[in-house]
Amino acid sequence: MMWTRVGLGNFPSELISVVAAQLPWHNRAPTLLSLALTSHYLCNVIIPHILFTHVRLVGEDEAAPVVADFIDAMTRTLIRNDSTMIPYSHYIQHLYIHGNSTASDDDDELKHELTLLELQIQRMIDFDGLPNLVSLTIHRDYRSDAPLSNGFWFWNDIRKHCPNFQGLHVTGLMQDHDSEWIPSTPVGIAKIIRLAGSDSFTFKGNEKHSTPRHVTGPGPFNFNFSKLPVNLHTLELRMSGREGHSVDAKRLLSTIMPDLHVLILNWVEVVDPSMTKEFWKKHPHLERLELWRHVSDRWFDGFEAGMLPNLTVLKCDSVSARILLPHIAESLVNLCLWGTYNAQAPYLLRTVPKGGILPALRSLGIQRDTGNWLSDDYEGHRWQEDENGTVTEAPWRNEARQFDGNYIMSIAKAAPNLEELELMGTSDDAIDSITSALCRLPKLSHLILSGPIDGLNMPFFESCRNWMEYAYFRFTIPAEALEKYAYAPLSFDQAACDLARGCPTLETVTFGDMIGDLRIEPGVSGRILRDGTDVKVRRIKAWGRSIGIEEDW
Repeated sequence: MMWTRVGLGNFPSELISVVAAQLPWHNRAPTLLSLALTSHYLCNVIIPHILFTHVRLVGEDEAAPVVADFIDAMTRTLIRNDSTMIPYSHYIQHLYIHGNSTASDDDDELKHELTLLELQIQRMIDFDGLPNLVSLTIHRDYRSDAPLSNGFWFWNDIRKHCPNFQGLHVTGLMQDHDSEWIPSTPVGIAKIIRLAGSDSFTFKGNEKHSTPRHVTGPGPFNFNFSKLPVNLHTLELRMSGREGHSVDAKRLLSTIMPDLHVLILNWVEVVDPSMTKEFWKKHPHLERLELWRHVSDRWFDGFEAGMLPNLTVLKCDSVSARILLPHIAESLVNLCLWGTYNAQAPYLLRTVPKGGILPALRSLGIQRDTGNWLSDDYEGHRWQEDENGTVTEAPWRNEARQFDGNYIMSIAKAAPNLEELELMGTSDDAIDSITSALCRLPKLSHLILSGPIDGLNMPFFESCRNWMEYAYFRFTIPAEALEKYAYAPLSFDQAACDLARGCPTLETVTFGDMIGDLRIEPGVSGRILRDGTDVKVRRIKAWGRSIGIEEDW
C-alpha cells in the first residue's frame, strides 16, 4: 500500500477548524495567524472564518477600537444593503471582554469605560451584528457601580437576536445588595440567566473589594434558584467577603438541575445539612466540582458510595477530600487540594483511596502550608513513608514538611500517571533529590511551582524573590543568606533548565502565584528545548493545569 504525505494545505477546511478548536486560548490567535501566513489556501480558510470564532479583548485600550471597527463594518453593510459583505463580527461565537486591572476606585472615567463597551456590544446585538454568538463573558476586575448593560430587556434581546446563545459569564462585579443590576426583587439574578436562554452561568464577586464600603447589612442576596433554566449545564458562584454568607444555600439545595455538569462555589455555606444528601443524588451528571473558601464539609453530610458517579474534576480542602476520596478516587482525572498542612496531601492520597492509588489521575495541584506545633486536628500532617512504604510520624517538635524528594515520592506512588503537577509551597531540598522524585512520574510534562506570592505564602525556591521577573516584589533575600539553602537558583532560566535536566520528560516549567488558576497573568513560564544533552528554555505565556477543564480555554 502506498502512503501519500498530506500537508495542512490539502486538509479540508472542516478538519482545520477541528484542529484549531483544540488550541488553548492563550496562544490560539497568534498560532492561527502564523498558520494563515503559510499559504493562500490556509489564509482564506482561517481568516475570518476560524480566527474570529473566539474573540478575547483585554483592557479598554485594546477592546474599544476593535469593537468600534466591528460596528463601523456592520453599519456600512446595513447602509449598502450588500449581503455579500459579511462583517467579521458575524463569525464571532465566543466573545470575552476583560476590564482594565489598573483602574482605581477614584478613576471614574476609566472604570466606566467598560460599561460603554457593554453598551456597544448591546448595540451590535440589537442590529444583528452577532447572530452566531454562543457565549458572552464580561469581566470587571475593578469597582463599578453601574448596572450590567442597563436592564433585563437586554438579556431578552440576546435570545431574540442570537438564537444559538448558550453561555453567560459575568465576573468581577460588586455584589452590592442595593445595586440596580441585582435588584431586590423575588426574581433577582436568575431572571437574567433565564431571559438570556443560557445553559451556563458564572458570577464572581470582586475579590479586590471583598467588603464594599456601602454594604450596610446582611440583607438577602437574591439568587432565586427556582428561576434557573432547566437545561443549566454550568453554575459558578464565587462570592467574596462577608456578603457571600447571605446566599441562601437552602434554596440551591432544593433546586433540581438535571443537566448540571459543573458546579463551582465560593463563600456559599450550608447551615442546615439535612438536604445535601438528596442534592447530590439528584445531580448524578456532575463531572466537575470546585469548592473553595467558606464552603464547609457540611455539604457532604451523609455522602455515600454511588453518589457523583461521573465526577472527574475535584477542587476542595483536605476535610472535604477525606470524605469524598474513598468513593470517587478511581475516576478522578484532575484533583486540586488547597489549604493542606505539612504532609496532609500525601497522607490523604496514600491512605484514603483503595490501595493508596488514583489510577486515572492525570493532573494534581497541592497548596501546602508549613509549620511546627500544629494541632493534631490536622489529620495526617505528621505522616511520612519511606521507599518501602513503611509509615512513621514526624516528631512533634520537628513536624514541618516541605516539598522535598520524599514528599514527591509519595505523590508519585499515589498518582503514577500524572502529566501535570502543581506544588504551591516551599522546598529546601537539593535539586537532585527533587528531580529524582519527579522522574518517578514517567508521563510528567508540565510542572507548576509557587513564585513569591506574599509575605505569608512562600515561594518554592526562596531565591526566586531575587529574580529579575519579581523585581516588583518587596521582599528580597541578601545573597549571603541564600547560602544556607540546599538549592538557590539565581534565575528562572537556571531553575527551569536544572529541573529539565533532572527530569527528561518535562516540556514546560511555570512559576505561578495562585493554586488552581488556568491563566497565570503574573507568572513566569518557559518551554523546554532539548538538543541532545543541551537544554534551553524559551519563554511562553504562563498557564496552569488544564487537563479535564479544557473548556476553560
